[in-house]
Parts: sequence; structure tokens; C-alpha cells
Amino acid sequence: MPEVSERTEARDQVVLVVDDEPANQRAVRRALLDECSVLAASSGQEALAILTSEHVALVITDQRMPGMSGTDLLAETIRIYPHLVRVVLTGYTDVETLVAAINGGQVYHFLSKPWEPRELRQVVRRGLERHCAEMERIRLTEELEVAWGRARLEARQKGSLLELSAHELGTPLHILVNALELLQGTEHSAAASQWIETAQKASRWLARGVAQMNRSGQVQRESLRLKRETFDLGSLLQGTVTDLIGGLQHRKLSVEAALPAQMLVWADPRWIRQAVWGLLSNAVRFTPDGGWIRVEATRAEDGVAIIVSDGGVGIAADHLEGIFEPFSSAMGDLLSHTSGLFTFGARGLGLGLATVMGIMQAHGGTASATSSLGNGSRFVLRFDGSRGKAEPGKVESGKRRLDGVLPPSPTRGSD
Repeated sequence: MPEVSERTEARDQVVLVVDDEPANQRAVRRALLDECSVLAASSGQEALAILTSEHVALVITDQRMPGMSGTDLLAETIRIYPHLVRVVLTGYTDVETLVAAINGGQVYHFLSKPWEPRELRQVVRRGLERHCAEMERIRLTEELEVAWGRARLEARQKGSLLELSAHELGTPLHILVNALELLQGTEHSAAASQWIETAQKASRWLARGVAQMNRSGQVQRESLRLKRETFDLGSLLQGTVTDLIGGLQHRKLSVEAALPAQMLVWADPRWIRQAVWGLLSNAVRFTPDGGWIRVEATRAEDGVAIIVSDGGVGIAADHLEGIFEPFSSAMGDLLSHTSGLFTFGARGLGLGLATVMGIMQAHGGTASATSSLGNGSRFVLRFDGSRGKAEPGKVESGKRRLDGVLPPSPTRGSD
């Protein structure tokens, strides 16, 4: 049954035979009678004219013809019909002809006269199969490009929505924060002071969420503004770990740093710090008391690697693939969102790791994760880190900053 299907598909395709001898044209037609549709041309010019009006999958041409040789014809078709399958028939077997045909005409197969009908049919079948496969590859590639374009557009639209929402929330939040600061400086009853303090804590928590939305929006719109400079990565990571430890008074975690004495890199220190902080805050929230967190940095021929590992609860294998996608539920159901910067088991908006990946991609790098349930997780950030190399990613464009709302550093609670 599969042979019948393949033969039927082949018969729907067109083969063009080019030969100045009518008898040779008829011989090819007879050999391919049950294989496919066959058109004929007596010269290279006539063949090119047919190619403009017919969808030809494979061309069989004689080499020695007056006016335009077979190799010249095939070479001409490369530019106009790059996916055409090309076969040469000739009674001449000189090396120069073979080399010219194969190199200049991108010939699929070379048959010497006299040829056997069975051999010609086999060559044509395989050539048409190759053409079908190439057409299918092109179709799938085009569909993938369209789908990718739509996905990128949707991501940018979501990013714009996130940034707009952050802006709309940030404006009244900024007023609220300032009003609470003014109230705190005046005398109130004990109960009122307690409510003011609670409102300030809530406003700081809301500010962290707004800041995360804003960063994620920039990432999804591919509009991160990087300000690259040379800095010591070891010192930056050590400072980040120190800030983390300073906020863990209520947690019993062991935080270790294995960092080089000095590692100069070319990147944006603010965004690299933000990416590392995102991984560290995740590690804290998903590592129970008594557990450990470790930060490392290494340099190899392919660039710089920052490694954040932990002995926490781990991630299920079926969640790892989409863990860096926006609103990922790999760290838990988004509907089970809970507040708490470093509280064990607290879940955020599902935007943190997507932001980490976006930061690394803007630096021409990537982020990866390995984990299993009950065995902790290991996240690796990789980027070139050397000055003067082109990094893919749109990095220099405008951004909106909500002054007085976005935390000036990760230590104030960015996810």
C-alpha cells in the first residue's frame, strides 16, 4: 500500500526532458510512462520557457546540445529554480564535463548513455522523493516562521500590556507611598500607627510586583536597555550574596559562594545582578530551613558561567521544559500565589525566570536548569563577557521607569 501512495504522489509531479534528438525524448517518455508526467524541450532556451509556465520538479537534460549545453542550462536554473532536481544524460564521460556538471549545475545524478530504463526510473523516483521532501521542508519552515512571528508579536503585546499595567499601578502607588511616609512622621494613636506600618509593608510588597511586571514587560518586548561596562563579576556576586544573607534572619539556610578573586567581564552589572538575584530568591523560597544554596562563577573558552544551585524541593521533569516561559507554573499553580519575599514555599507571578532568560539573551547568552523532585535544582547563566563581540538581542531602546516605585536594587525585594 505505501508503494501505491508514493507512486500516485510521484505521478502528480512533472519531469522535463531536454534533448535535441526527438528519438531520445520519446525513449525517456516511454521509460517514465507509469512514473510521472513528462514534458519535452529540444533546447535550453525552450526548456527555460517551459520552466516559467510549468511547475517542474525534475529536469533531465542531454549534455551536448547546440546553442546551450546541458550544464549551462542547469547552471542557469540554479538562480531561478533553486529547488529543481537536476539529472544529466550524456554519451561523453570526460572528467571536465563531469566536474562542470556537478559543481556548476548542482547535479543530482549523472547517467551515461546508453542508459537502462530501469536505472533511469530509479533515479527519477529518488529525485522526485527528494523534491517532495524539500518542498515539505520549505512548507514547514514557512509555517514555523509565521508561527514564530505571531508568537513574538504576542509576546511583545503582552510585554506592552505588562508595562502599561505597571505604569497605571505605579502612578497611584507612588502617591500612596509618599502619603504613608508623611503620615508616619506625624503623631497618631498606637492603633493608627500599626495600620500605617501595615500599609507601608503592603505598599512595598505591591511595589515589588509592579517592578517585576515592568521588567518582564521590557524582556517580552525585547526592549532592555543595557549599559555595558567592565566590572569584577566576583565582587558583584559576593555583594549580591551578602545582601541576600542580610535578609535571611528569619530563615535557617546555609549560603555559600565559590567565587574567583577577580573575574573582569563586559556586561551590564545592574541586569546581571538582577538575573542572579532572581535565581537566588527562587532558591531561598524553594529550599526548606536547614538546606543549602551555593553560588559559583567560572570562565571557559565559550565565556562565563554563573551557577546557582540548591538542595531544595526540586522541579518535576515535565515542568523543566517551560520553566523560563512567562507565567510558568513550574514553581506552583499561579492561582496559589502567596506573598513573602523569602518565605519558604511562597510563589510569585511566574515572571521571574522569564525575566532571567530575557536578560541573558539580551547579553547574547542563555539560561538553563537541571533538577528533579526532592534533589534540588541547578541553574546556569552563560554569556560571552568579553568586550567587542556582537551580542544578539535588541538592547538599546527606550524604557519607562516608575521613579519612587521600582526598587533601586534587588535587595528591596525583586523576584
